[in-house]
Amino acid sequence: ANRHYAWSGETFAEWQAQAPMQGQLLGLFEPSHMRYEADRAKDPASEPSLAEMTALALQQLQQGDQGYFLLVEAGRIDHGHHMSNAYRALSDTVALSDAVATAVDAVDLGDTLIIVTADHSHTMTISGYPRRGNPILGKVRLPTGELLLDAQGKPYTTLSYANGPGFREQRQNLTDVNTEQADYQQWGTVPMGSETHAGEDVAAFAAGVNANNVRGVMEQNLLYPVMHRALFGPPEG
Repeated sequence: ANRHYAWSGETFAEWQAQAPMQGQLLGLFEPSHMRYEADRAKDPASEPSLAEMTALALQQLQQGDQGYFLLVEAGRIDHGHHMSNAYRALSDTVALSDAVATAVDAVDLGDTLIIVTADHSHTMTISGYPRRGNPILGKVRLPTGELLLDAQGKPYTTLSYANGPGFREQRQNLTDVNTEQADYQQWGTVPMGSETHAGEDVAAFAAGVNANNVRGVMEQNLLYPVMHRALFGPPEG
């Protein structure tokens, strides 16, 4: 069978140089989850980015003339939140954004539908009132640059979680703490070994064929007929 396997960035780069390739491709770059985007540069095997894998997948799929369905999941956003680690969650969100931009540039939106959505939210909250331009991972500061203090006279971060492993028995004084470094865990109000999912609606963005039917407040199951119609056209009759 004409099948190819990659476990390292070196082999993946060879695929990129030859793309599109004939046959089936399988890339397994870690024994478990792939690395967070923030840690990918430290990988000795140089695993590819989400955008790079998206680009190669599209090159492979575009060889056919029957249409295709591609699912790209940025699952480590979820893992970062579960650890109350906004740094890695947001870094992987940027990586997802890069993958979406790669897909938009690689396809013809005249005959392709792209949907970007999530299966659930998390308990991360955004607190105010930080000055304009304040680092999203930073402590809340007034327009003067002075730290804004809570009712206990302690600084607080813009981002925190309603629960999770960031809980501490005593609220930490963050004055001299670097809350923007990669391993910092944002405060969690309720102690949990892992931060939980939340319950609010998530966004669904669409571009291309039939994208006009992704609008307003929708039940998640209604995304299926939007995709089905884009791939197979409107039902007969």
